[in-house]
Amino acid sequence: MRIAISIWEDKISPLLDTASKLLIIENEGQEDSSRYEVHLLKQDISKKCRFIQSFNIDVLICGAVSRQFSEMLKASGIEVISGISGPARDVLEAYQQGKPLHLEFFMPGSQTDRLDQGKQL
Repeated sequence: MRIAISIWEDKISPLLDTASKLLIIENEGQEDSSRYEVHLLKQDISKKCRFIQSFNIDVLICGAVSRQFSEMLKASGIEVISGISGPARDVLEAYQQGKPLHLEFFMPGSQTDRLDQGKQL
């Protein structure tokens, strides 16, 4: 399985559409077999999508993402987990342990965050 995480410094990049780097992790079983960063050029989202597809990514974890970009990635067979924030290392560890990311690493101000707050009122 190949996992990609949009990163900025050591954190999840706030917006995939403008992200400049992806951390790509290839897992074999429970352990990482390789880990490397790739630079995303400043291109339109269709070119970015094709570039990301070229790495045979199974799951992409990111902060916010435009609906159009998300739909393009999903149509190419990539599972998109968006609305995530926090340290990339912690997010990856939680994902690999099967923990629901939206409970601990949800991006403030997102749609689901607002819905959850409404339920608490």
